[in-house]
Amino acid sequence: MPSDKTRGADNTGFGEAREADPDALRAAMSQFPTGVTVVTSGREERAEGMTANAVLSVSLDPLLFLVSVHKDARLNPRIREEGYFAASILADDQEGLSRLFASPERSSGLHAVHSLGGGYGTTGAPLAAGAIAVIECELEATYPGGDHDLFLGRVVEVRLGDTRKGPLVFHEGDYPIIKAAPRAGDTGAFVDSVRGFDVRIQRARDRRRR
Repeated sequence: MPSDKTRGADNTGFGEAREADPDALRAAMSQFPTGVTVVTSGREERAEGMTANAVLSVSLDPLLFLVSVHKDARLNPRIREEGYFAASILADDQEGLSRLFASPERSSGLHAVHSLGGGYGTTGAPLAAGAIAVIECELEATYPGGDHDLFLGRVVEVRLGDTRKGPLVFHEGDYPIIKAAPRAGDTGAFVDSVRGFDVRIQRARDRRRR
């Protein structure tokens, strides 16, 4: 008989189904690679930052960006009070910064600002020097999300860093090294992230007609 935590194997090609609980969801989501950001708000002694991978580009018209922050995180009330936040998208050589701001003992205030090293953005939020991109937002709305709050921001500034560097990736509790795929210009294709498949560009069709 299957245990209370499993429901037995089926013919779908998966293993035993597990009861929907925090450990099961955490195990499933560990299989989903994500980028890594440091989300910040506040200036000088009021500065707070934390590592986050639960971030999402929500809309292009208007420009909206969302970050999920635990209710007990020090950053949570700071975003509410300041009314803005920034997400620095980390490069693959910034694992140390990610680990620093993921630690419960991470610093606040000027120590955090100095650790990030990128000064302040347009909104006033501290930025991470060396990040491959930064998205700055003014707080548009806040929604309850269980033990987290969902902060929806209106994008007011986008900064691009050295995009020749690769992104820092989090997967199965670690930071794997990823190998860059050929660029779209080299393959004659681009990935349509909305439809989820490769789309051949027009010149490829033209070659087939010759």
